[in-house]
Amino acid sequence: MTRFIAISPQSQCWLFNIALALNILGMMLTDMWLPMVVGAIITTYLSVDAWVRLRYVIPMKKEIRELRHELEQARKEVRDSCQ
Repeated sequence: MTRFIAISPQSQCWLFNIALALNILGMMLTDMWLPMVVGAIITTYLSVDAWVRLRYVIPMKKEIRELRHELEQARKEVRDSCQ
């Protein structure tokens, strides 16, 4: 999930959603259906991927990091109490 690390996840979400809107607008305004449909499918995937990362994956990674820290503290306390 570290494909696009040059910009923040929030910016990625906005960028991909705007690209999707532009693709849909282009489908309505032009006769180039096949390239626009392919572009819309790709930007839909990127938009959903960015939204899922922003909404679920990043907070989950933060929570896992906190749980690992708590686990290390608990292990340290158990080792200290046993010695």
